[in-house]
Amino acid sequence: MAKISNYALVAYLASGATLTSADCTGDISTFSGECTYEKFNNNLKTGCTTAELYPNGDAEAQVETLCRYDAPVQFVEIMGTYQRDRRYFKGSGPLVDEKVDGGYESARLERFEENMGSKALIGFPDYAAREVYNLGNGLATEDNPNGYPANMNLFASCQLNTVMCCFTDDSNGDGFNANGDDTTDVCRHDLHDSPQSNHIKRGFSFFPGTETPTHCRGFTWKDGEEELLGNMMYDISYRTTINKGYLEGIPGAPMCGCVEHMPTVETAQCRTATKTGDIQFTFTNDGVKVSASNTADITYKDCDNRDLKGQFVANNQGDETKIATMDDHLAGFGVCTNEDYLSETELYLRERVSVRYHNVDPAVWSDIVVGEGIYFQPRDLDFKVADDRFRQMIDAGCKDSDDNDRHCIIRRVCDSCTSEPHRDIYYKRLTALPPPSTESGGVNLLRLFMSYWNNKPANDMAAGDFALYSTYDDALEGTNAWTYCNYSTSSYGFPHNCGPTGSVHSQWNSYARSGAYADHHAFYVELPQ
Repeated sequence: MAKISNYALVAYLASGATLTSADCTGDISTFSGECTYEKFNNNLKTGCTTAELYPNGDAEAQVETLCRYDAPVQFVEIMGTYQRDRRYFKGSGPLVDEKVDGGYESARLERFEENMGSKALIGFPDYAAREVYNLGNGLATEDNPNGYPANMNLFASCQLNTVMCCFTDDSNGDGFNANGDDTTDVCRHDLHDSPQSNHIKRGFSFFPGTETPTHCRGFTWKDGEEELLGNMMYDISYRTTINKGYLEGIPGAPMCGCVEHMPTVETAQCRTATKTGDIQFTFTNDGVKVSASNTADITYKDCDNRDLKGQFVANNQGDETKIATMDDHLAGFGVCTNEDYLSETELYLRERVSVRYHNVDPAVWSDIVVGEGIYFQPRDLDFKVADDRFRQMIDAGCKDSDDNDRHCIIRRVCDSCTSEPHRDIYYKRLTALPPPSTESGGVNLLRLFMSYWNNKPANDMAAGDFALYSTYDDALEGTNAWTYCNYSTSSYGFPHNCGPTGSVHSQWNSYARSGAYADHHAFYVELPQ
């Protein structure tokens, strides 16, 4: 099967192609275990050297690139094009339309399943075409490119380490239960969570009462267990379709994606993949370029806990905040039929908070600096002007209880946030503000809060630059400060995953991406009294 390369491999072909002697052609290095330059070099064919293969002196970089991008079977090789995969994950496209009835598309998938499905390491979906799209639409940067398809960005929108597919059509006609697969009630879908699939910016889909039988299956993993993610993705998607005939997704939602982008359902089946022995890697030189391939013995099976949420809980013992966040996606058996669950107030607040809206005292707080949703307030078109004004408000002359000068406190209210402490956060600056972006080493402070929450320059809680609080009184008194904060080099805004005692996911705002719960938020600055 011909390899389909992504950008890194294309770059390799352009820079590393070279004619070589007979000693350096054919299978030139074969080894088991992890794919590394050291193993490649230690197992080189007798008479063959890296200097002959890579006369430019970049052998290590070239081999590491091959290990990452060429040695695993690329996901796009399964069906042949990115567009096929993209449309399938949305719940449409040729394979879905064909209904797996022995046509051209299903025949291609059958061949892959028979010849490679359980016999090779498969990479997680990652495409050159998608990288171009993401860069062109502000969904990635040159420093942090990604080729992940919509709803499957492992680094930006898969923070719960869980991926799921939901099917509503069994094309074989014998029903999900006949295959030993349970069905689930579908609660709702926040259309804002998957706009690249449904092309709808805002709104909800509700599924009260009885709907079409739906089967959901997924996989979840711990950090450091990413080796077989591509195989598990193949298992819950294409492999399920070709072996069981499952097709089509829940209306308004992707058929497959990180659980943060999927509908809220009661339950899902948990699947996993394991390998027997080590993966074997083979590097081959055709006299013009070097390529890599692998063979493996892969077994697909149910997780130790067949319930996806149950396995997620087992994987995250001790992180109660993270476990509670999963309730928004896998609600639990019988929850969708609870009338309160689908009431307007409970739905809007994700069943987490007691007060719907905040009342901000205009005698204590400024007008909205910038906001989204019901607090919509755009910044000045000139970002420098907006930042200068923001800095002036912070340095307007607030006083502490001893009448000493201090920075005025920044406040974010978030009526749509699902974590109670994150519905009202107070940022108290303790050191001088970092210089503006017009100065060397400076930063646009407003932009930092809006979309790029970073600790450089001079914005590090651990270093004593600021403190976060859940109430205004605590901020004034310096009591009960939050103890955890982290930062991002990508387009995550305030406060990323900062929390009172530990990491809290998906409460960040961003004016450059979607995917969290801060759809309705505003920033204010304390007024001098």
